[in-house]
Amino acid sequence: MKFRIISLCSIAVILLLNGCTVHIDPPLFDIDNSNIKQFQGKLPIAVIVPQKADDEYFIEYADPDKSTGKAKVYVDLNEMYSNAKKLIERQLSNHNVPVSQSAEKYLKFTITQIQWEVWAMGFVMGSYLEFDIETGDGYCSHYRVQNQSGHHIERAVGGTVSRAVEKIFRDDNIIEYIKKDS
Repeated sequence: MKFRIISLCSIAVILLLNGCTVHIDPPLFDIDNSNIKQFQGKLPIAVIVPQKADDEYFIEYADPDKSTGKAKVYVDLNEMYSNAKKLIERQLSNHNVPVSQSAEKYLKFTITQIQWEVWAMGFVMGSYLEFDIETGDGYCSHYRVQNQSGHHIERAVGGTVSRAVEKIFRDDNIIEYIKKDS
C-alpha cells in the first residue's frame, strides 16, 4: 500500500513538472555559524557582486540526458547576488570586520553555473551552485555547493547561496586575507 501511494505521488510530481516553466524568487536563508571559522579583521572590506545580471537565468537540469520533459526553471541572478552580498557582509560584520564599498580590500563573488535535479522519486529537489570567490590580493578559488528541499525548487536554489557563503568562510586563504592588516 505504501509503495502505491509513493508511486502515485512521484508520478503526480513528475507530471506537474513536465513542460512547465517556473520562475523562482530565491529566499534568503541564514548561515549555519557552526560551519564558519573564527576570524577578525581591522581593515574594511568591500563585497563585490555583478550588477545588472541576468534577470531570467536558465537553471540547467543537472543530467542533460534526463532533462527531456522537465520543467524549465529560471531565477533572477540579481536576487541571488543580492542574497550572497547580504550574507557575506553580515558574516564580516558579525566578526567585527568593517564593510565599506570604497575599501581597497575586497571579496568578489561570481556565480558561474546553477543546476537542479529531482531526488527521492520527486519528494526532494536538489540544486547545485558553482561560483568563484576572488580576493584583492589575487587569490581566486572555484567551488561547487549543493542544497536540497522537500518543499520546492525555490528553497533548494535559495539555500545554495547560504552553502556558498559557508564555504567561503571555511577557506583558510580567505580567512588569512581578511585578517591581514595591509
